[in-house]
Amino acid sequence: MFDQVDQFKSQYGKKVREGTVVIGRLHVYSRYVSGLAFVRSKALPRDVILKGNKNFERTLNNDIVAVELLPETEWEEEKCKEDAGDQGYDDCDTEVDLNNLPDGRPIKRWVRDSREDGGRNLEVHLAKAMGAPAEYRWGNKRPSGRVVKVIQRKQALTVVARLADGALGPREPIQDNRYYRFKVYNELFPHIAVYGRDIPSCLYEAIDKQMYILQLSTQPNGDFVWKDDRFPLAKVTRVVGSVESVESNTYAICTAHDIPMCDFSEEAYACVPDTFVIPDAEEMKRTHRRDLRSEEFVCSIDPSTARDLDDALSITALPGGYRVGVHIADVSHFVQPGSALDEEARTRATSVYLVDRVIPMLPRRLSEDYCSLHPGSDKLAFSAIFQFDHHANLKGEWFGKSLIRNRCRLSYDDAQRIIDGDDAVLDTLDYGDARDAQELVSLKARTATSVRTLFELATKLRSASIKRGRVTISSAKISFHFEDAMNATHPIGFDIKRQIEANWLVEEFMLLANARVAEKIIEYSPDQGLLRTHPSPPQRTFVALKRILSRAGIDLTGRSSHAYQQVTDKICDHPLRDELSALMKYGLTLAKYVANGDTGLGTTSRRHFALALEWYTHFTSPIRRYADIIVHRQLLCALEIESIVKGSRGSRAHPVEPGSVEVSDLQTRPFFTPTVEMMNIVEECNAKKLLARNVSDASSALFLCQYYKSLRALWGSTSGGKPFIPRVEVTVLRTISNKLFTLYVKELAVEVEINTQSKSQRFLQVDPDSEGGQTNGEDEAKSPQQQAQPNDPANAEGRTAKSQGNDNLSVIWANHPETGENVVEVIEPLAGLTAILTIKRVRGYEEPDLIVDPPWERHEERMAIPTSIV
Repeated sequence: MFDQVDQFKSQYGKKVREGTVVIGRLHVYSRYVSGLAFVRSKALPRDVILKGNKNFERTLNNDIVAVELLPETEWEEEKCKEDAGDQGYDDCDTEVDLNNLPDGRPIKRWVRDSREDGGRNLEVHLAKAMGAPAEYRWGNKRPSGRVVKVIQRKQALTVVARLADGALGPREPIQDNRYYRFKVYNELFPHIAVYGRDIPSCLYEAIDKQMYILQLSTQPNGDFVWKDDRFPLAKVTRVVGSVESVESNTYAICTAHDIPMCDFSEEAYACVPDTFVIPDAEEMKRTHRRDLRSEEFVCSIDPSTARDLDDALSITALPGGYRVGVHIADVSHFVQPGSALDEEARTRATSVYLVDRVIPMLPRRLSEDYCSLHPGSDKLAFSAIFQFDHHANLKGEWFGKSLIRNRCRLSYDDAQRIIDGDDAVLDTLDYGDARDAQELVSLKARTATSVRTLFELATKLRSASIKRGRVTISSAKISFHFEDAMNATHPIGFDIKRQIEANWLVEEFMLLANARVAEKIIEYSPDQGLLRTHPSPPQRTFVALKRILSRAGIDLTGRSSHAYQQVTDKICDHPLRDELSALMKYGLTLAKYVANGDTGLGTTSRRHFALALEWYTHFTSPIRRYADIIVHRQLLCALEIESIVKGSRGSRAHPVEPGSVEVSDLQTRPFFTPTVEMMNIVEECNAKKLLARNVSDASSALFLCQYYKSLRALWGSTSGGKPFIPRVEVTVLRTISNKLFTLYVKELAVEVEINTQSKSQRFLQVDPDSEGGQTNGEDEAKSPQQQAQPNDPANAEGRTAKSQGNDNLSVIWANHPETGENVVEVIEPLAGLTAILTIKRVRGYEEPDLIVDPPWERHEERMAIPTSIV
């Protein structure tokens, strides 16, 4: 891969030391054609803005670049700081004391940490090595700059693309010496130039009907070849498939979001043992693994189609209360730090869930066999055992490695039937290898008792969490049905799924385990702690949401989590329940991972706003999240440090002093990760988690398009020639600018973004006098930390609504059928419209689209989308 580090050092060393040239990673804003990018580094106090493609020409998203700062006269004044660092704990919430545990005990740093990151973060490492200033004096200004050097390319040599719209005229022949533009499915990428001679002639006839793999052309030094400084040059090397096929579209979606569909490397597979052997008693004793097979009656509750079962529960009635076990697959036993498997899991960071498949973070032998807590098998686990009184007050806890046996597997629907008193479902459950009639009777009875008792306790925990201010938003989600579930290509039906009580039965205990593990890690290894934080909504977001909710007769009384929960309570019985629930997501920031010891966070609270928790992490899904594997390792280290502090080295006469525990003395030292390296890990996990979510959403949208096409074909064969006009009722969720607004289709539980400049829409134009609601020209230059960027993995704030006064925009409809005059219509949040469902390929792959009806056609007959076509 192209790498110019040595040349850069000699060419720009002086300017780097002076601070006039800075080093960072380039992030294209939203789409390459936006002409806006940012350069970011942990060594810089804020992002550097690159305005206009000329200031970052011949560069690609994620490149490591050197940026020369423009004169300060071209910098912008930093806007009001109310959104950055304003945690919003007015009203009901209180700020968190970062130096004390919730019970008031001071947090002590027992371990002497290393501040070295091993050079993995090149932009920081290189700046430090070249003597860049430790502090940049930019005042309250946001610097602008231009790229002067690409130091390292991060882009792969191949991309997935299709012929760009308008690149070839109808019946126009392809010429060898002319180049043709290809559109890459990743919108952060520029168009690609391909000469006619580099397109195989056998592809000419259907050139615009296929997706292709393009091989980027390179120079002798390894860098890419550019055409007119605008387009990378490439050759067509392979056909992916038809632009209509599920497989091709899925491949395009994953590639566009940097999700690997390839298999694991041979080196990673070599780390997976050929067989899984339960450790003997001596090994169990040596590793302090506790045998819970007879002590805990363990059950699992998961989606019916799940193969990677990474959590299970147990409950035992005690005098005065209960003992509850939260048992999590012991993935860290199999994934050793620094191994090829660990590196690949870190790169993937998360399993990706598509409609028709799962792209696993770990090889399937681990994710679906050795680690998965299947019923009837002995499995290694990391368990958290909690003692409660009858009022659900926590009275004690224990964490440790364990050996368990899952006695019964249930789906959420199975558990719900038991909660509802339907014991007939007990005869249909999976009890593993149990066959003896008497044993089955006992298993069924204990399963029913366990589920109902867990539900009773979970109800009390949920009630207590809501009282403390936890925000619970119920959302609807489309789920597809297939004729053959093992060959899910064309859906034959769908339904809309909503959370049921069995979902939050499991959720309550997972939240409990995550919160208690976070506090244990913070108590004994605070700086290294990987936390899941959720910043409170910025003031401008709160104001916008409050204004829109008022249209529905709902008052958002403040910015505390208590106030938001009061709103969600009111939404439950509202006629616009689903629409308002979808809207509420835009009123919250995106949760993110942080390293607790990251000095760049300053005194910013690590609190989780929506959960109303001081400390929170992810511990319960290590099969599908790399962050959870790290947390397992951190918990092991914390437990050993606790034993040192409280055990043989710690006593009243000779207490262990903070900072006196050496990492090299720990038995768990291979699991210890320095704070600086933890900062790199959380950044990678945040980026991949956002990409994975976008891919899951895009997959769902793709299968809705497949269902639409099947419905259209069925209509064509049965309607007697009537036109296919799937008109649906829609609700305006929000206006994003005078160019964009979002519509919600309740019967499909889908959101569709409408571009007012789209040629497919029937309105003539946007009223130039429209204020455009929630953004303006200045907003276009806000940094990724300040503005929502669903397509930018660098964005850590996510789905935040922007607000600048008015929420409305106006469109102009031409030629009213009765008056012949133009009609101006105000598009405002929560307004009801109708629209025709169709398909678009703006990003290349298929997505649902809506063609908004003019006002005079909204009385036309609607077409209820059938939930089944068989």
